Amino acid sequence: MRRSAPVADSRSTSAPPARAGHPYFECEPHRVAAVEAIRAGRVPLKFAYAGSAAYTHDTYARSAGYLSMLTSARHEADALITAGVVAAGALAVAEIGPGNGGRSRAFLARLANRGRPCRRYLALDFSETLLGIACARLARFAGGRMSVDSDVWDIECGASRSVERWRRGTAPVVGCLLGHTLGNVEHPAAALANIGAALRPDDVLLLSVAVGPPDESASVVLAPYRSPEFRAAALQPLLAAGLPDATLELVLSWRNGVVIGEAVLRRPVSMDGRTLAAGHRIRCFKSRRFRPHDVIAAVGDAGWQIRDAVSAPGGNHLVVTASRR
Repeated sequence: MRRSAPVADSRSTSAPPARAGHPYFECEPHRVAAVEAIRAGRVPLKFAYAGSAAYTHDTYARSAGYLSMLTSARHEADALITAGVVAAGALAVAEIGPGNGGRSRAFLARLANRGRPCRRYLALDFSETLLGIACARLARFAGGRMSVDSDVWDIECGASRSVERWRRGTAPVVGCLLGHTLGNVEHPAAALANIGAALRPDDVLLLSVAVGPPDESASVVLAPYRSPEFRAAALQPLLAAGLPDATLELVLSWRNGVVIGEAVLRRPVSMDGRTLAAGHRIRCFKSRRFRPHDVIAAVGDAGWQIRDAVSAPGGNHLVVTASRR
């Protein structure tokens, strides 16, 4: 468990100078797993948030295309309060997948404005690098009003005791999965089950996901992804594995309610002593759009009781509040 101290210089969210412009993985196990996934043609999206990819994601998360796809943090905070599951007063919030911290800051500010200030905040993510970026932003926002802690947890690989180690006393914790984090994991149902196992029965789950019909126009769905910021973020793990950018063509598609990004090799490339053939396809991005009843069913199947489900204006996002009791 790490405690983040306030950071005065916003440049702390830029790539470390010694590694600026040099793609890298956070650790050798990440590199080994990513290289094997590239060979198999399916790279889990979690690698697009770790190591040097944390910085390309930070840039992408501040782009117009990215922001246009998400409901407002204000709407997510209001949905939690409207559900009537948290009393007025100080909250303890454990957020899974806080991204670069910008959205989290807006969410926490709205809660405070509505009489539910967060006094203790825990950020959880697969990427230690991205946690550092997020917590630096949140520590500056919090000043001395809120403690900011973090811990590494891959929700796709099992439950974790991070929340248990962090919590104090018997007060319930609000577990948050905001933005569209659930739509970016390989197996949403398993991730929900792992989150359920990590929280207590009295805790609250706040889940926000993108929704939409699977037959929505591909041109409309894919438009926000056609940007240099997205390309850089999606391809960063491949560059860290040693694939030259010039050899990669990024192809986007919309299939049965899922946005797919595939990197196609323009020529043969050697990677870790093995050659990948020209035309080899590597799925490097995958993001689902759920149907509302599927989300509600999945949350229920994971052992949660739905307390409220609120559609965002425009109907392209759903915010679900649930508890175990």
